[in-house]
Amino acid sequence: MSKYNISLVHSQNAPDFLTVSAILILNDVPIIHGNQDTISLRETPYYPGADVEKQLVDEMVANEDCDARIHVTEEMRTYINEKYGSKRDVVFCNYVSDSMMPTSFKEKLSEKDRKVHIVYEGTLASLEGDHYDLQQIFKDIASYEMHIHIYDYHSNKDYQKLAEGDGFIHYHGHLDPRNLFREMTQYDFGWSGFNVAKNKAHMDVALPNKTFEYLACGLPVLSFPHEAQKKFIMKHGVGLVFKDLEEMQEKLADNELAKRIHKNVLRKRSWFTVERNIHKITELYYQTISNYRSLFHGS
Repeated sequence: MSKYNISLVHSQNAPDFLTVSAILILNDVPIIHGNQDTISLRETPYYPGADVEKQLVDEMVANEDCDARIHVTEEMRTYINEKYGSKRDVVFCNYVSDSMMPTSFKEKLSEKDRKVHIVYEGTLASLEGDHYDLQQIFKDIASYEMHIHIYDYHSNKDYQKLAEGDGFIHYHGHLDPRNLFREMTQYDFGWSGFNVAKNKAHMDVALPNKTFEYLACGLPVLSFPHEAQKKFIMKHGVGLVFKDLEEMQEKLADNELAKRIHKNVLRKRSWFTVERNIHKITELYYQTISNYRSLFHGS
């Protein structure tokens, strides 16, 4: 690798095979491993047909044999350190780049029909019990006569069918991220509540990308009490956390609360960008490279 003048490799899961490949191939370059997911806390496979046993071994090797780690939450850092031993590390959330943040907002649909419009964007699953299996949750939201707008990461006919014949469920398919972010500004809230039938432990340490993408679009986040996400939302006052949809409806009915949270999101959305927080990563890079050279090269 010296001929390419590479000082460090930064790889992330999930799964973890890219980091494992780097560990197996490279002998003279420090490796930083990023944890965004935890295969070992899931009861459903990362994807249909996945070799779970191999993925569990990869998670272990990646975390035990890397030189430093990055985690998306403090809760994930605690879990990984307890399971695989501590290393030099830092918490760096799934922030959004400044370049992706909408500079202007569309007119709210709720201004026209006086109904609540919620958006969900990202991964969806049809595997029963998967945390991305949100079909029943979406039906329940619609039963309260709140609109749920769905933008899928990949096309999913099950969710398209779910929207057929229901005036409160809207399946919009897939959009390019830059167009999607502008599109999402017309809604009132971003949905980040997940199915915890099988993967509650995983969701309690995770903090999904979509949480920050909603904030970038000026949307408060709606969430069930997934531990890491709950702490983030409550700490910054950028959304509502509730145990069920009945409680959510009660909180949404408090107009002053909703206005205060919206105002808070608009004031703080620039806090949660890559550029605002990138110093945490660069400092870890410098520390890891310096430590590696001291240990193995005496300089």
